[in-house]
Amino acid sequence: MKPSSIAALVLITLVGIGATHWLGASETRRQWPKPGPPPPPSPIYHDSKERAPTAEEIARMAYEHNAVLELEIQRALISRDPLRREAVFTFLLPELIQVDPQRVAALFERQRNGEARNTLRTEVARQWIARDPKGAIEWMKSLGKADSRASAIVAMNSVAAYDPKLSKTIADEFDIKHANASLGDSMPKQMEVARN
Repeated sequence: MKPSSIAALVLITLVGIGATHWLGASETRRQWPKPGPPPPPSPIYHDSKERAPTAEEIARMAYEHNAVLELEIQRALISRDPLRREAVFTFLLPELIQVDPQRVAALFERQRNGEARNTLRTEVARQWIARDPKGAIEWMKSLGKADSRASAIVAMNSVAAYDPKLSKTIADEFDIKHANASLGDSMPKQMEVARN
């Protein structure tokens, strides 16, 4: 290709880009009105064929729902199926901690010593401290010495990254050696206690 052809091609391209830009800039953008408030509710009402539950029925359904959550958590602990446990600890345990923490505490107390109890203690401490630190600390204080210390270590380690002040408060409350934010040398010993 000749240099004059290349120069002509570049010139035509630049003119085309300039014209497109100029035409686009001269076109005024249409202003759309802001959305208004929603319309008022309809004055026409129809009777529903479905019966509305009473306050007592709603309370009973809520209680039964919490019992079902507790039962599913218990079954997952017994089954030792890692996928089932993961699902339960991700969806059901947080809900039960939020709506009925006393039921969670009672569920933990009914567990026999062993792997299921340790797993539940770890998950409850980790999740409860993130949702309700005051309630979680009260629960941890109500446990026996070994469970109290192990759950406090889990709670302290789980909040250390995003709330070092709360982590230090837990360490002071339960007399746990608290190193810097990374928890330094105290971490292996504390994790060993938490596993037992």
